[in-house]
Amino acid sequence: MSVLDFDRVTVTFGRHTVVRDVSLAVPEGAVVGLVGGSGCGKSTLARAAAGLVPLAGGRITVDGGSPRGRISMVFQDPYSSLDPRMRIGATLAEALPRRTPDRKSEVARLLDLVDLAPDRARMYPHQLSGGQRQRVAIARALAGDPDVIIADEITSALDVSIQGTVLNLIRELHRRMRLTVLFISHNLAVVRYVSDTIAVMQEGRIVEHGPADDVLSAPEHPYTRELLEAVTP
Repeated sequence: MSVLDFDRVTVTFGRHTVVRDVSLAVPEGAVVGLVGGSGCGKSTLARAAAGLVPLAGGRITVDGGSPRGRISMVFQDPYSSLDPRMRIGATLAEALPRRTPDRKSEVARLLDLVDLAPDRARMYPHQLSGGQRQRVAIARALAGDPDVIIADEITSALDVSIQGTVLNLIRELHRRMRLTVLFISHNLAVVRYVSDTIAVMQEGRIVEHGPADDVLSAPEHPYTRELLEAVTP
């Protein structure tokens, strides 16, 4: 795993600037939580890292070089991100590197990695629950052996009862594999559960950034305090 670095990144849509001069590093083997309200630009920043939207300024690198082919994303809606016409096994096999010698065994290993039974390989996405589909999406992201994983609002489309199991899976995978993860959410309670470091985004800018314990115990920016108050009973 490697370092993902955003260096003064700006993204515009027409005349509207969505991401403004953002600099942020995701260290090797760390989980950095990026939190902010709807429309703040956090998902746009993620899509820029994955090459899905162009930059208007700045650079995004992995270990100082191009991020192309080195980043995998897990998207918010696990149903729309999976091809409904493909069985789960075929979806995972398609994401494997060409050099993979035994694709069937590797598919089984990936399913086991996300706590799904091997027989799920024969099923279609509509035959799985939302939580199971998101586990498949995580397995697919891992299939290409990426340097960085970007998880973009991966629990927001799930029932509250299922969200915890997916978050626990992310924590366990990080512990076992030392994944480098940019974890994006609008929910500070979710981010605080999985992250080593937290960055707070408002109106396209990073307004606060630091170790999770520091940001949560002594937030410096009013917007961070507002987010924290929203999840404090």
